[in-house]
Amino acid sequence: MRLVAYRSSDAPLLTGYRLPDELLGVRPADWSDTAEPHRISEPRERRDERLYVVRDIAYVRYTEIDWASGQARLEIGPRAGEGRDDLGAREHGGHEGDLLGALVDAAVMHGRRVLNLRRLHGWVTPAARPPLAPLRAAGFAWEAVVPRGCWYAGAEVEREIWGLVAHG
Repeated sequence: MRLVAYRSSDAPLLTGYRLPDELLGVRPADWSDTAEPHRISEPRERRDERLYVVRDIAYVRYTEIDWASGQARLEIGPRAGEGRDDLGAREHGGHEGDLLGALVDAAVMHGRRVLNLRRLHGWVTPAARPPLAPLRAAGFAWEAVVPRGCWYAGAEVEREIWGLVAHG
């Protein structure tokens, strides 16, 4: 799986039924069809942000990049239907776990090899029941809990920070 630079023709990938700023932004299982989809902004001339895509599958955004310490917050946003939809995953050669795992692996490798980042971290909202196996398989681990970190399903819920430190 290859990450490439974002183009304006990739704009549909930026909108989806996902929580804002989530590390692995798949559609929560109990997300209402009447809810507004979340859209990330198109890239601007920001020194602390890089936006890439896996064509027709997902966007990968490195944001809050600290070039001096080599760390960034990571967001991965599969296209609507990817990650929770077995049919969509089968179209791309595997089941949902394989697709999400490949996306996370590609994002980590790109961050390490191309952007020279040593640490990646991101938000995980346990109440949304995101798939954690692809994150764990790539080396991400729980780091901290932020009580009342976001609003979800009509209530304030905790958010977790998951991180990965590359050694070597």
